[in-house]
Amino acid sequence: MSRLHGRLRKLEAAFLDPVGLVPFSQKWIEYWDRQFYLYMTGQDLEAIRHSPIDAFRYVMKYAEEDPASLVGSIPNLFE
Repeated sequence: MSRLHGRLRKLEAAFLDPVGLVPFSQKWIEYWDRQFYLYMTGQDLEAIRHSPIDAFRYVMKYAEEDPASLVGSIPNLFE
């Protein structure tokens, strides 16, 4: 059984991004939304240092479509 667990961990790792989240999942989008918010509001200028370009694309889309987005709550962002 331990061999199976080891193989499963390797397989799961192949599907995770560097921060340990499944790309394009809701948790992944919310995580990067918060990181971009911290960066854009000047609270953490290193927050997006290793962000994938897909994270930027999806967060911008999420910010326009979902009122729960932190990035979307920044005034005048989409005007």
